[in-house]
Amino acid sequence: MSETTSTTESHYIPQSKPKRFSNSKGEGLWLMSFGDLCLILISFFILLLSFSSISQKKADIMREAVKPTPVATKKQDSTSDSLAAVTRKIESAIKRLKLDQNAHVTFDDAGVAIEFKDGLLFSVGSATSNAAFTEVVNQIMKVIALTPDKYHLRIEGHTDDVPIKSGQFASNWELSSARGISLMRQFVQKGVQENRVSVLAYAHTRPKRPVEGLKGAELDQARAANRRVVVRIEPKP
Repeated sequence: MSETTSTTESHYIPQSKPKRFSNSKGEGLWLMSFGDLCLILISFFILLLSFSSISQKKADIMREAVKPTPVATKKQDSTSDSLAAVTRKIESAIKRLKLDQNAHVTFDDAGVAIEFKDGLLFSVGSATSNAAFTEVVNQIMKVIALTPDKYHLRIEGHTDDVPIKSGQFASNWELSSARGISLMRQFVQKGVQENRVSVLAYAHTRPKRPVEGLKGAELDQARAANRRVVVRIEPKP
């Protein structure tokens, strides 16, 4: 009996190499950190908003300041009641009357401020109008008096630090107050209602230029700058 040897052939089938997956355990951690940061920032701004107080008057002024000026005719522009239009009118009058060295207009956080050197409005050491400039000052006052009723006029009287030597006024407080009242009366005579005007007397307490340590001509110049009257035009409180 012949032996039959059966040979089983085995075929090697190559298998693909198993894929290696990278360790992705820390890949999403930055998203968690980013989310936490956003939450902290949102909470911070909510706290700021809750503690802040918004001044409607300042908001109105800022809105006027950033409002784009439309292209308009001269007639339309002259009848505009915005603070920007009021400023342009006053600046134009100051330039036309050649008072640039004695008066100027600025925007600040309280509205429009028109600053006059004291010599332009009043005689030295008094609340009496300076006769030499009565005519030109009257024209400026007329322009300011035409400010729309929705605005308030606040008049500030300022002096230098030198004690006044006058039998009429006991101190610079009385002088600065009297000058403010004198200007207020001029506006009322030009049609401005009294409830639209207020007067503040600061005397020497709010100098435009500090005088400490100054001498000679520099001291004189600083004191001259401090002697002034400011008319502020601002939205009614």
